[in-house]
Amino acid sequence: MIFLCDIKLKNYRNLELNLELFQKEFRKRNNTYERIVEWKKIAEEESNEIKKFIFRWISFNGLYTASYAMDHSQEEAERENEIRLIESFCYKFILTNKNLASKIYSKELKEVFENNIKEKSRSMGRYLEHLKCNESVEVKAKNMILIAYKIRCRLFHGEKNPLLEVNQAVIKAANQVIAPILNHIAKENK
Repeated sequence: MIFLCDIKLKNYRNLELNLELFQKEFRKRNNTYERIVEWKKIAEEESNEIKKFIFRWISFNGLYTASYAMDHSQEEAERENEIRLIESFCYKFILTNKNLASKIYSKELKEVFENNIKEKSRSMGRYLEHLKCNESVEVKAKNMILIAYKIRCRLFHGEKNPLLEVNQAVIKAANQVIAPILNHIAKENK
């Protein structure tokens, strides 16, 4: 099985994405757009970092699923593997947008992940290695999103103890990865 992350980035570098057109089309999907914005608002109002991350992830999940559905169909989005939905989103918005990628990636967050994630199985080690390599900020941001996804999986499936300080630090960092994406793409109508 070949994942999108295995395809050469040069095939996507020439992709011109008009974020305004995407947002305009996205907002036409009233129920989806409003639901994503509502979860985003709930996350922003939450003081508990774990709950904030859960609410923010729900919003992000709606965003990357809606993005995929806009390019394919809702049925295909519902059938597709979660990691492929996220990778498709990354190719569309992160790997083609250095400005957004720079808002996601930081050395401080990288250090939080490197110093606090002990279990490196299930692709986590590979994503962490990409943060150490001489990669572009876009590739590093994509890998931070994939790390946040793995943190989400471990949290949602009960593998993370929410009371441990180390897990709280990792979840807070994952929150800081997802927040700029929602703030940049799922903006409220002004």
